[in-house]
Amino acid sequence: MSHNFQSDPDGADGSPMRLEAMNETHLNTVVQIEASVFANPWRQRDFEFSLGRDGSHCLVAWIGDRLIGYTVGFFISYEYHLADFAIHPDFQEQGLGRQLLDLLLAGLDIEKTHMISLEVRVSNQQAIALYKKRDFQTLAIRKGYYSRPKEDALVMVKPLKGSLSDWVEQALNLPSENR
Repeated sequence: MSHNFQSDPDGADGSPMRLEAMNETHLNTVVQIEASVFANPWRQRDFEFSLGRDGSHCLVAWIGDRLIGYTVGFFISYEYHLADFAIHPDFQEQGLGRQLLDLLLAGLDIEKTHMISLEVRVSNQQAIALYKKRDFQTLAIRKGYYSRPKEDALVMVKPLKGSLSDWVEQALNLPSENR
């Protein structure tokens, strides 16, 4: 699936953020960003697996000619699970994480994708604040979900249309072949 979305110009150099489908040529930079952002980073083989997995939807974000971030996720029935999301440290604190998330959300087909879910470290207050501003709700806590360091995760969800209760009711009434 190829996506090429653009935001309004507010990149660090005045350029709009542009998204495109992640491919193997992006992985060296993606792995470098991952290692610079996370205490327990994914390895190249994790991204390679993600790219080849059924239902994968992996995007890279560009400002001008610089790859500055990415998203990795998977469509599972009527849900999109956001598994990994990062902005290069040189581009953080500029609203680009918000832009990337907004572009990702705008690109999802709400007729086919009713909900987005993710896990986030309980200590990652910056990410939690971003998700809450985008109407994600905390659904559960996964004790000891993360390792290195060991930490709990918040499970956060966002219905793409209607309320969380509407989504649950609708999910329970879906034909069994879609579950």
